[in-house]
Parts: sequence; C-alpha cells; structure tokens
Amino acid sequence: MMGRKMPESRHWNWTLVIAIGCCCLLTQIVAQTSKQDATSASFTDDAVTDDSEHPGYVSDTPEDGSSFIDQYEQGVQAYLSNEWEDCVYFLERALEGYRTYYESVANCRIECEYAARDVKNRGDFLHGSNIENLQHYELILRRTLCLSKCARKYAIYRYLPFSEDFDGHYMDIFQEQKVYPYLYACYVKSNRVTLAASAAYTYLVKHPEDGIMKKNFEEAIEMPGVDRDEISDLEEKKFVELLIGGIVDEQENHWERAIERLEGSIKQYIFDENQCRASCEGEFDHGFLPDFITAIGNHFTNALYCKRNCTSNMGMVRGKYYENLFPRHYQHLQKAYYHVKRYEESYRAGMSFLLFHDDDLQMPEALKTIETEAKGSVTASFFKPRRVEAVEYNDRMQYEQKLAEFIKQEFDLLEDGTSDVDLDREYDEEGEMLIAEEDRTETEEESEEEDNQPQEDVSNELYPKETIGYNDHDEL
Repeated sequence: MMGRKMPESRHWNWTLVIAIGCCCLLTQIVAQTSKQDATSASFTDDAVTDDSEHPGYVSDTPEDGSSFIDQYEQGVQAYLSNEWEDCVYFLERALEGYRTYYESVANCRIECEYAARDVKNRGDFLHGSNIENLQHYELILRRTLCLSKCARKYAIYRYLPFSEDFDGHYMDIFQEQKVYPYLYACYVKSNRVTLAASAAYTYLVKHPEDGIMKKNFEEAIEMPGVDRDEISDLEEKKFVELLIGGIVDEQENHWERAIERLEGSIKQYIFDENQCRASCEGEFDHGFLPDFITAIGNHFTNALYCKRNCTSNMGMVRGKYYENLFPRHYQHLQKAYYHVKRYEESYRAGMSFLLFHDDDLQMPEALKTIETEAKGSVTASFFKPRRVEAVEYNDRMQYEQKLAEFIKQEFDLLEDGTSDVDLDREYDEEGEMLIAEEDRTETEEESEEEDNQPQEDVSNELYPKETIGYNDHDEL
C-alpha cells in the first residue's frame, strides 16, 4: 500500500542544524490555510450523525469512519509488524487528519469570534441597555451557537470523537509531533531517505535536546540517495518562506518583491498565530468543582498562558529561536519602502517597529533621514504606527503580560497564605492597616533589599536566556 508524498516545505541549511540547542523553545504545530477559508469548529455533545440531514458536510472525511487517532494506532501497529508501506500510509493519513481537525477547530473559533464582534460593533443586541453586563454573556451565547453550527457543518466529531481522547493523551502525541520518530523509521525502511531526514529534522525542531534523533538525523543525511537540498521542516509555518524570501529580496535589492513578500508574511504570521491562540480555547480539567466565576477565571488563566506561549513558539524558525520575531517585519519593510521612495509607508513601518523596541537607536536616525528627504510632503499621518496590526498586536501583548503578572503575583500571595496574615493585622478607625514596629522595620529592610536587586525582565519570562542556532543566508 503506497503512501502519499508528504507536502513539500522550505529548504534549510543542513550543515548547521545539528547545533540546535536545548534551550530553544518548543514550537507548536500550526496548520496553514488561507484567510478566505477561515472556518473551524469545536466539540459539541449533540453532533448529528446523519449525513443526509446535513448536505454541507465536508467531503474529505475518512471514508472508513476512522479518526486520525485510529489511523495513528494503525500506523504504529504496522511499524511493530514491520509493514513499512502500511506504516507510512497510515501515519501520513493521521498527520493530515490532525491538520484538518486543527485547522477546522481553530478557524471556527476565529470565525465565531469575528461574528460576535460584528454584533457588538453594530450594537445589535437583544436589549438596548447593558444591565448587569448581560451583553457580555449574550455575546458568549452567540459564539456558542455559532460554534455548535460550525461543528456540525464541518463534522469535526468525525476526526476526533471526544470519548476517544478524554485525557488528552493522543492530542499530546500530535501537538508534540511524536508521530515523526515512527515515521522516520518507516521512511528509512521503505527507502524514502530524504523524507526520513526531513522527519528527523521536523522532530528535532520541536525537541532539539533529543540525542537519539540527532544521531538518526546525522545518519540520515549521509545515506546514499538523500537530497540534502530537499530536507525541510514538514511542519514549518507558511509565513516563514515569505519572511525569508522577503529578506533575501531585500539583500539583493529587489525592493518591490521584498515589500510584497514581507507584507504577505505579516498577514500570514498573524493568521498562523491566531490559529494557535484559537486552539488554546479547548477543554480544561479544573480538577475540582468550582463555582461559576471561579470556573471562568481558571479556564481563562489556562487559555491565557497557552496563548502567550503561541507568541514565543512563533519565534522558532528553522532550528533557531528569534525573540520578538513579529516586529522584525517592520524593520525590513521600513528599509524596502524607503528605497522605492514610498516615504509615508516607510515612516509608518519604522514607527510600528518602535512600538516594540522603543529603545532602538538606529530606527530614529532612519526616520530623520526620511523627514529630510521627504521635506514638504511630511504630514501628520507619517507619525502614526500601523494600527490594523502593529498597534492592536502590541496592545494585546502588553495587556496579556500585565494580566499574567497580576495572576502570578496575587495568586502566589494567596497560596503563600499572605491573606491569612493580613486578617490578623489591626486597622485604625479610617480603615488603614496598622503595622507593628518590628514588622515595619522588617518591611523597610525587605524593600531596600528589593531595590538593590536587579529587576527581572518579566516580559521575557517565556523566552530562553540564551539561544543556540545557526547562521546562514536564511539568518533573520
């Protein structure tokens, strides 16, 4: 049974991949689709099983009714039975099924969020006044209804029946790309040596510390018949090719093509990250039976941390981690627009870059050059960062960082029993807390010690302190 060919991805520099360091952050599988096809789904308990009642079901549903979990199990069994062609066939189908599931779920959540936002923007609520914040819950109900319809339309339950992975075991296998070690072995045994090397490399991008797979990769690239130029990360995000292509065009002074690719990369980057963020809005096991507000708070916190990880995961490109990769687009766009004398676009790209790097010393000098060359054509619009992506992206990132810091600080204090100590404090008649003299002295000493300690950059707590990567023409 012959397996389909894995989708081609981008080329890489094979000689330096082995230097991938343990400190690189893990990337997350992010499937690629066009924005026009942005539809997805979430689980519903009342999913309909009769196709005749729902002619809108997608046609690429597994004909045998199996999910990607079933196909994964069949592939592993074929591996254990030394049936290498069947192993490749089923594991490739499993990966494709997971991508379809991932895209559909994420895109449905994105679509339904936009639909609810439209209701809010139009003010088209069931009632005119927002009594007790009921409009907020009306939007949640509207999104719930939208998600339920979307799940039925795209038959998501067929790809992953909820009961099939109640504890998330299989989802972890696909999210952590644990299919690829099996696929590597089956590719080798079926003499697909270039794909074997690509499978090993794909797993290493996610797990750079894995010594066994490093050795397998080193052996694979030395096998007879391997095409090193075709070895690639089989799960690479679509924006990467656009970004690197734009940078290469910039280096070769192909300014117009660089602009086209870099602008395309911005749109694709945001879409890829939004898919990752949407995938964070799934089930959450509270581990206890919380009340209404506590359940919302716990689930939101879990999703928040997951979404913040999406931002960091987007920075892993071909074996190297780039902190704050998104703003780099504007740095390159500023230069490209400047060379084609589109001064306003260049200036605004530079202003957008400074939103994220307000301490940068080179960009202000570049903007001064534009002011000098543009002379009388400079208007107020020059000085506005690009709001559609840059301003909103930066605002969201800052707000989420503050929320994460608030959660960590306040709930850590709660876990440490600080609130119990506060209950024993005395208060004066105006409600001010009275601090005992010994407590006051201790507090002042602690404050002085904290002032003398170097301040931790909380904004970078998700990022590694050091990154080991490689340098080549793809260097960003």
